[in-house]
Amino acid sequence: MSYVRIRRCSEGENTIALPCGRVKEAQALFRCFHNFPAPELIKMPCRRLIPKVLMKLGHLRGVIYSSDKGQPGCPQTYVHFMERPPLLACDPQGTQLYIIGGGYRVTSKGIEG
Repeated sequence: MSYVRIRRCSEGENTIALPCGRVKEAQALFRCFHNFPAPELIKMPCRRLIPKVLMKLGHLRGVIYSSDKGQPGCPQTYVHFMERPPLLACDPQGTQLYIIGGGYRVTSKGIEG
């Protein structure tokens, strides 16, 4: 089991030892997407490995999500339709979704592609 960690850059005594390159890359993307720095470190369980067997659900045509992009603490709902839809699959137990492939990227404009 792994953990997702998000935190704002700090250079003081309270800096937490994390893999710097990837954290800084994630922080830069957070700032680019949200237009403000990541406010905190969040530690939560996250599966790192995709199971060897997945069950195909279909193609992911779109995503609806809420985010405080551009306005901290004021989430808005966003709808994005995929131009080149990725495959949507789940584990054999039906308890975890996986997005496989597709042609999209996360930018300052949101999800593109």
